[in-house]
Amino acid sequence: MKMKKTFQFFKTGLISLIVLFTIGFLAIEGCNKKETQVPKVTDFFYSGCNDVVLHADYLRDNDYPYTDTIYVTTVEGTKLKISTTNTPFSCGTDTVRPEINAQGQSVIIALRYEDPWSDCICGRHIDLTLDELTIGQTYAVTLKKNDDDYFQFEVTFGTDTNLMFVVEN
Repeated sequence: MKMKKTFQFFKTGLISLIVLFTIGFLAIEGCNKKETQVPKVTDFFYSGCNDVVLHADYLRDNDYPYTDTIYVTTVEGTKLKISTTNTPFSCGTDTVRPEINAQGQSVIIALRYEDPWSDCICGRHIDLTLDELTIGQTYAVTLKKNDDDYFQFEVTFGTDTNLMFVVEN
């Protein structure tokens, strides 16, 4: 009888230790788990045509002579704002929307638009804000117009990020 009680006590104690160990392990693992942040576009704006509009007869014999200045700055301490001043699009483009593909520190932002036939090209102002970035992390950012690369840069995101790039054609 005494052996039966000892075995029962041992069995109960062993089960209790296994349960406590499992709960402790899960609690520690849950505390160590880092939430993965995936960058996303939270604000987006595009303008109508800027002042300079170049028509087909000019474009047949000349390149589109544009200078696009791109500003990359921290806003609200936790977001990265990308602004372009003169990104060339067809004059007939009515709608531009951002599509983001982020994997790790690689961020690709495609500016999707319908490419209607138009006899002119003009520059447009674009603003977009990236959220869910990690301070101190370096990101490789690619801007595309539909599927064509437009501009690429690297940025180490910080509370005081303030960069300027000039794209000339």
